[in-house]
Order: sequence, then structure tokens, then C-alpha cells
Amino acid sequence: SNSPLPTPPVGPSSSLPAVAEGSTRRRRATVGMLKYRATEKDCVDERGEPAECVICFEEFEVGDEMGRLECFCKFHRSCIRQWWDTKGDGSCPTHQ
Repeated sequence: SNSPLPTPPVGPSSSLPAVAEGSTRRRRATVGMLKYRATEKDCVDERGEPAECVICFEEFEVGDEMGRLECFCKFHRSCIRQWWDTKGDGSCPTHQ
């Protein structure tokens, strides 16, 4: 059985160029921020109350696009990006 080995897709279906492009173009907005998606434990605080974004006061939902800062504060990614546009990259609404 000398069937050819499957080769990785080339061209539009390959995600490599898009990833490289996006990461360089958006470098400024992600300084000191870990990007991830909210899980159930992001949606409740230490007291078991619904956790909310201190910028927009909306409760976090599982799957929300989140940004966590180096101080471990977390926000909706779009909220902290807007905050940084106003206050400067890396600043934390809680620890300012």
C-alpha cells in the first residue's frame, strides 16, 4: 500500500497567513493582555455571585471574548480595548 501521504492544505484554506497577518496588525491592542474565551468559572465571582465586567457592567457569559491583564483582572475584550484607546495601553480600570 503505497498511497501518497496526505499533504496539508495550501492556499485560501490554510490559516497560517491570516494568523500571522492578524497578530502583527493587532500587536498594540494586546499588550499585557491574555486573550481567551470565558468559561463557567469566569461567570461567577469569589462569593458565587454573577461576575460582571467593571467597564460595561454586563455579566460575563460563557464563550464571551475576554481579556485578562497581568494583574489578573478580566474584562470583555472589546471593553478593555476601548478603555485602552482612552486611557492608554496596559492600564487597568480596577488598579488605575
